[in-house]
Amino acid sequence: MSAQTDVRMEDWNRLQREVGRLRILVIIALLAVVALAAVSLLRKPDAPGKPNTILRAQGLVITDAQGHDRILIGAPVPASTDRTRKDDRSDGIIFLGATGADRLAVGQMPAPFIGGKSYPRHNGGDGYGMTLYDTKGNERGGMGFLGMGRVGVALDRATPPYDAIGMMVDDKEGFAGMIINYGDPRAKDTAIELGTDANSAHIQINGKDGLPRAMLNYDGTNKPAWQLDDAASAAKAAQAQKH
Repeated sequence: MSAQTDVRMEDWNRLQREVGRLRILVIIALLAVVALAAVSLLRKPDAPGKPNTILRAQGLVITDAQGHDRILIGAPVPASTDRTRKDDRSDGIIFLGATGADRLAVGQMPAPFIGGKSYPRHNGGDGYGMTLYDTKGNERGGMGFLGMGRVGVALDRATPPYDAIGMMVDDKEGFAGMIINYGDPRAKDTAIELGTDANSAHIQINGKDGLPRAMLNYDGTNKPAWQLDDAASAAKAAQAQKH
């Protein structure tokens, strides 16, 4: 045989080996398709509209491009070394800012965090809703349903007195109302109060001394009645009520 014929025979033998490998791969692929088809036929069909995939996990952490934790999801939320706050493990979703401070919480309402300090929950941990935080992680407002049968919306100031505006609906008393507080920490009471129940409604404006200056009341039977008082008259009326 010539050298050219030897080369062609080697190429032919190599081609035969490659064809043999391809046959084996095709057989394996066909067997895999048959197996998948059999499993699909034997599996109980899902109910109409029911999702085919269910993912179960206790927690999930989503990071940014630099690898810092930015979203914590769990029941409770996973612990994070990047999170500034370490005292809270509520159930829900916590969004963290670039510095690690809480910026938004959705789900079980975390214990209040105001002025860099954490305070106990008033609802026993049974409140669910949404809480907003400033860049330092201090609570600045939110809305939620509390375990005692009360739904509320609140907006807070950055400095004392922190409570600025609050709205509430109480299921037990049938009350719905709103309060607006002075920005002066020396004020002894709210600035404006308004509310209603099943039959009556009222609006009241208080001085920073805590005494009412103007009131509009309606009890559902009589005409609305305005009452206006200066500081001296308000103090006198308050003293009379004590006796």
